[in-house]
Amino acid sequence: MVQSKCDIVTNRYTNEIKSTYESYVKNGGDGKDVFKSRGETLGYHESFLKRCNIMRENDGTYSIESQQQQQQQQQLIKELFMASCGSGCPLRIDGDKHLPKEGDMVVDLGCGAGHDSILASGLIGPTGRVFGVDFTQAMIDQSQKNAETYTRNDHFAPLVFCKGSIDDPVEFLSSKSNSVLKKGCADVVISNGVLNLCLHKPLAFQTAFDLLKPGGKFLLSDVCSVEENPSVKIMYKIGCEISS
Repeated sequence: MVQSKCDIVTNRYTNEIKSTYESYVKNGGDGKDVFKSRGETLGYHESFLKRCNIMRENDGTYSIESQQQQQQQQQLIKELFMASCGSGCPLRIDGDKHLPKEGDMVVDLGCGAGHDSILASGLIGPTGRVFGVDFTQAMIDQSQKNAETYTRNDHFAPLVFCKGSIDDPVEFLSSKSNSVLKKGCADVVISNGVLNLCLHKPLAFQTAFDLLKPGGKFLLSDVCSVEENPSVKIMYKIGCEISS
């Protein structure tokens, strides 16, 4: 079978993206300081992390033990965001008006190292479910490792991570490995800094809408290039909520 020039370009682009993110996560992402330099500015504030059950409320004591626990907690937060990629916090679009509710099913398209999946899990509680999807095996492996570390108590929904290409909805939704992810299964679909990397962006949006139940919400945070002047390209961060 002869590959077309389009197929060759597509495969090359896909392989380059996979290689970049495989290397990124295996090399430890941007390091432990990335949460302070980037995570907090993108909406992952302490009050929100507490709401997601990632951080415990301060009990007001100042014993040596509690200080040590606080330091350990801060260290864990930094490590969760080491390999995080994204443009913002999709869960917090429009002043937290669209946060997933207790018992919801959430699908994270392009979950990366799983930080948004884990936060969603803490929001919806044990009666909900979260599915993270990524096409990079290293990211899936890191997501599973992070989930084991950060969701050890009964405040979190079960998390499942699976490999798949989100800009191929027919293949993705018919894959045996993703047998639970069917049309109309999700209350909320989230995506963070991923669609800009997809070669077939309309199909990636189609995947999101196919997954949503009637009245479900797609919470997207991403970047795009807007060419206002032919000689100057400006990057904008965008965030939007779309109901199915």
